[in-house]
Amino acid sequence: MKIQILLRKIKNAPKAFKFVWYLYLNKIARFSVLPSLLSVLGIKNFRSYLWRKSGCNVGKDVFIGWDVYYDVGNAKLITIEDEVSITNRAIVFCHRRDLSHYYKGDNYKNVPFIKLPVVIKKGAAVGTAAIIMPGVTIGEGAVVAAGALVTKDVPAWTIVAGCPAKVIKVLEDRTE
Repeated sequence: MKIQILLRKIKNAPKAFKFVWYLYLNKIARFSVLPSLLSVLGIKNFRSYLWRKSGCNVGKDVFIGWDVYYDVGNAKLITIEDEVSITNRAIVFCHRRDLSHYYKGDNYKNVPFIKLPVVIKKGAAVGTAAIIMPGVTIGEGAVVAAGALVTKDVPAWTIVAGCPAKVIKVLEDRTE
């Protein structure tokens, strides 16, 4: 009951306070052993719960590993559908610099940002240390290999790897 009152107060709090609160939730989700301890006690998907509370759209049965970074300031642009697995140290970005407006002699710090949504479809898997860039959709059942840099949409039921990520295998129907 006290937690619900606290969450209601946070929901009505000023924007700057909410951002600091979301950063705090991000730290707990990324580094705390609390989610692991709770899973031992039978409470699953605590990191997913924390991501939801910071503004991400997270479905059911989503596994999020340790030290997964997400774009806290743009969390509402992240959609993760049901049964997705994101393993340790992956990164999900929703903003980047718009280098189409960057020319010789310009100050890089003055280049504007682009904010784009990231969607990870049902049953997809993101490997360790993979980086998902803004505006990317990872298709249903797709697998992003460890260390991949995903700059473009990933088709459903494929495996992508590399920097930048490229399709290395198209998954086939089971023949049994």
